[in-house]
Amino acid sequence: MVAVLISTHGPTAQSLIVSAEMICGKQTLCEAVPFLMGQSLDEFQQQIENHLASFVQQGEAILCLVDLKGGTPFNTLTRLMVNYPNLEIVTGVNIPMLLATFMLRTQMALDDLLSELMQTAQQSIEHYNMVSMTSSIIEDEEF
Repeated sequence: MVAVLISTHGPTAQSLIVSAEMICGKQTLCEAVPFLMGQSLDEFQQQIENHLASFVQQGEAILCLVDLKGGTPFNTLTRLMVNYPNLEIVTGVNIPMLLATFMLRTQMALDDLLSELMQTAQQSIEHYNMVSMTSSIIEDEEF
């Protein structure tokens, strides 16, 4: 199974896990590491390293989902990649991406999982307005 570490600015990481677990159930090998206001970079990095070391001890590939490229969670993890060759990072974490990860991580190798969750994340972004909603209603009524 692919281990998952989610790291965001503030408490969003834990909230994403809680929301996804409402839909697909309690998860194992999944940790949230928030970067909190006023937290030192050393303390934050140590928290991440503790979770990564635990995942490595269990022999798992590690998927790290972060909120944004260039932020502290992303930068910290990219510096740690040298020590964790089975670590992959994906930016822009969202609920559809996390759901795909949770549902497929026991069935797929990390490379295949990455491809699937990137596609899922991109396809989950849509724009709606009154015109598109009206067109959608009309199309539905034609069935």
